[in-house]
Amino acid sequence: MGGLSRDPKKRSNQLANLKKGMAKKGDVLNPKGRPRNTIRTMIKEFEDAGLVVPSNEEMGKMYLYIATLNEEELKKLLNDKELPMMTRIIARGILSKKGLDVVDKIVNRAYGSQQHIDITTNGKDLQPEPMKLIFVANKEELEKIENEIPNTEEKEGK
Repeated sequence: MGGLSRDPKKRSNQLANLKKGMAKKGDVLNPKGRPRNTIRTMIKEFEDAGLVVPSNEEMGKMYLYIATLNEEELKKLLNDKELPMMTRIIARGILSKKGLDVVDKIVNRAYGSQQHIDITTNGKDLQPEPMKLIFVANKEELEKIENEIPNTEEKEGK
């Protein structure tokens, strides 16, 4: 079963048939080459079919609308095979055990993730000035030191 026959006559016919189908040196069996299914051709096919890529703003709105639906409405979305897969995937994610994570990702997608910006130190660590303790023995020394310390009211006015 399968392979070449043991009968010499049949075997020579089989070998002749095999040689007919073999390429000769220099022959090109597939002149057009392998059909290319590149991203560009897929995009062209999608555009020719009338599909449109939603903007970031439209995607953000869609995410938020889906996130505001109740459970029954989400189940309807999930089971509607006419809707885009993205919509159904989001609905499935919200209904899953990881629903809170999915909603968090949806909100981050729509509004962007929170960024903490330090506007006071430009990202540098705060290094408080060391406290200086000065002991004075009398009132004259105290007045002399008080005069050396800048007035806080003057600082605020500048």
